[in-house]
Amino acid sequence: MKKALLAVAALTCMGSAALAGPNAGGTLIAALSEGTVYTPDIPSYCGDVTATDCETAVPQTGADGAPEVINILAAFNPGNRLVGIVFGWSYSPNVVIENYGACGDFELANADWPASGSGTAVTWFSPQTEQLVPVYWAAAYSWDGAGTLQLGLHPTQGGDFADDTIPAVLDPIAGFGTFGFGVPGSAPCPQAGPTEGACCFADGSCTVTTEADCDGDYQGDGTVCDPNPCPPPTAEGACCLDTECVVTSADDCARQGGDYRGDGTTCDPNPCAVPTIESSWGALKNNYR
Repeated sequence: MKKALLAVAALTCMGSAALAGPNAGGTLIAALSEGTVYTPDIPSYCGDVTATDCETAVPQTGADGAPEVINILAAFNPGNRLVGIVFGWSYSPNVVIENYGACGDFELANADWPASGSGTAVTWFSPQTEQLVPVYWAAAYSWDGAGTLQLGLHPTQGGDFADDTIPAVLDPIAGFGTFGFGVPGSAPCPQAGPTEGACCFADGSCTVTTEADCDGDYQGDGTVCDPNPCPPPTAEGACCLDTECVVTSADDCARQGGDYRGDGTTCDPNPCAVPTIESSWGALKNNYR
C-alpha cells in the first residue's frame, strides 16, 4: 500500500502494480504556460495549459529571473483513467519556487514540500480521461544563470499513477520530464503500446487484454469490463438425438430435432440409451402388424 496515496486508498481500496492498468506507459512532464503572466492574485493556474498534446509542450524558458507559470502534466495514450498520482521533484540551488498548487481534489504532500528532493500525492474524486491531465502548477524562476527543475520519484513512495478500479491498479510513471531555465528541457511522451480491450468468455467472465491474447470474444479496442459487456452463459443440458446424447442448449437441441432433457442434465449416464415406454410400445405394435 502506498502511504502517500492515502486519499486514493480511502476512495478505491488501493491495489498493486501487479498487472498493467489503463494508465500504463504514461509520463509526467513540465510545460511552459506560453504567454501567461504570473501574478500572485490568481489562486490557481491549472486552467492555463497551452500545450495541446505532449508533442507541443515547451519544456524550457529563459533565465531572466522573472517567474514563469509551469504546468506539471500527466501524458497518456488513449484509454487512461487517472484518479491519483505520487511523484517528487528536485531542482538547481538557484531555482526558486515562488508559488505552487495542486490541480486535483486532494493533496497529501510531505512536510517539507515544495523543497527540492521532496514529494507529494494528488488525487481526484472522478477519473481523469484526457490524454494531457493537469496535475500541478508552479511559478518558478532561476535567479543566477541557468538551472533545471527535474520531475522524478517521491523520496519514499516512488512514482505511480492510480486508476479507478477497486482495488486500484498502480502503473509506474514511465518517464519524467525536465524543465530548463536558460537551458533545454525534455518532455518524454508516452510510447504507444499494445492496444487492449474487453475479452468475453463463454462463462460470462471478462478480462482486459490485447486482441491477440484474447481466447474469447474481443469487444474492441478501448472497451472495458466495468460494466461487464459479456453476455451471461447459455444454460445447457442433455439433448437426445435418438439414442445419441449431446450437451447443448435447449434452442440448439430443438433445431436438431432432439429431445432436451432439462438445464443442467448430463450425458453420463446416457439418458438416451434406454428406450422410453412409448418407443418400446410402438416397436411392439410394429412387430404385430
